[in-house]
Amino acid sequence: MWHKDRYLADLVSPELVRFTAAGKTRNRQVSAYLKGLRPKTGRFQMHRTPKPATMPEINKALFQIAFDGARRTGPLSFEYADPKVLWSELLPEYKSRASGIARRSDDLLLGNYTLGEFNQIYGAFLSICAAHEYLCFAWGKSYGYPFESAVMVRSSDNWVSILSELSGVAPEKCLRIVSDLAFNLGRSVDLHVHPFVPLEDGSGRTLAVAPQFPLHSRPDENILRVVSILRPAFFDQTSNGKESESLSELRKRLPNRNLLGPILMPNPTPDVDMLTADEGSSTVILAELKWMRKSLRSVEIIEKDAAVLNGVTQLQEIRAFLADHPDHLTGPGRLPRRVQDYDHVYWLVVARDHWPWMDVTDGIALVEFEAFAMALGAADDLHSAVEQLLTYDWLPVEGRDFRVQYDGVTVNGVRQESEVFYSL
Repeated sequence: MWHKDRYLADLVSPELVRFTAAGKTRNRQVSAYLKGLRPKTGRFQMHRTPKPATMPEINKALFQIAFDGARRTGPLSFEYADPKVLWSELLPEYKSRASGIARRSDDLLLGNYTLGEFNQIYGAFLSICAAHEYLCFAWGKSYGYPFESAVMVRSSDNWVSILSELSGVAPEKCLRIVSDLAFNLGRSVDLHVHPFVPLEDGSGRTLAVAPQFPLHSRPDENILRVVSILRPAFFDQTSNGKESESLSELRKRLPNRNLLGPILMPNPTPDVDMLTADEGSSTVILAELKWMRKSLRSVEIIEKDAAVLNGVTQLQEIRAFLADHPDHLTGPGRLPRRVQDYDHVYWLVVARDHWPWMDVTDGIALVEFEAFAMALGAADDLHSAVEQLLTYDWLPVEGRDFRVQYDGVTVNGVRQESEVFYSL
């Protein structure tokens, strides 16, 4: 990224180089936003759903039964029988977690299994991980933490068998998913994406799992990353439907808005992904929807920036076509009057998961999907909603919502530092 002019390098001393992302204050705000940081005050304040305060009594009893049956196998190890009743009791909660954060359709085909089947299996996997992590914690309080038992080690056949039994998904599909999630030194990113680590001779017959990694991962995003590497053709098919899925979600979240689209345009003019109007405030929005996969590596940001910014070019082409054919979007199921007859016309690129900062260019603005949905759902009239959106008050503010400090590593006496964002 330094060679691509995206990072600045400051040689602080012969032993210290400090990297800083190039750009304006807005770029830092966008970077913080993409890292999940949100405003803590104001009309775009984020409200998190509180976590359950206590464990259900039945779970406590089942955990106790599993714990009482555990036995010491060494100074830093223990073992226990498979607590299948406990896993089954935890299963609905963890299936709900896996499905609740998934933003793509359950019917999405990822190979010989669907995203819905993957979520079922991953929910079962999380139940096993959660039980093991808690039992290690409980054993540690009484006897010292069992470091040698902290990682779960099972044969591949055993993992497939228990996941199939617990999830109700066919063993052959469980086998494919376990194989897809197996760590590979040549292509794997980290243990959040590929939590199953082959042991012994590398044959994959024995797989180890550190439960903390899957418990703190985004399984829906991770499996799409895996598919993009292993089965690019399937991933390309999943990408083709992203705009329509984004529009469907907006319709669910904004039932009071009449969201039209996609609207086919004559070749070579790009299609209009979304169109909505408000006669009361004489406002119309024409939008291109972009949904990029989150970057695996920093260098991918350049390609994804270009893909999002292509939406600006598409809107310019659509606007030029409508200038020559002003009646094209009027008629039943479209607009009651020409675009040019509205007092307020907004041309927006609405990006999801990845978006760069862009000043309003040629009357076209770039905004983020969640902020767009929040703004249109909060204001009564469309004009006020877009004006609030274009204040960019939904971006976190440095010093109020987040701080940035230089963290780094030292190797052979030379230290490299880069910016790390922390929530305030």
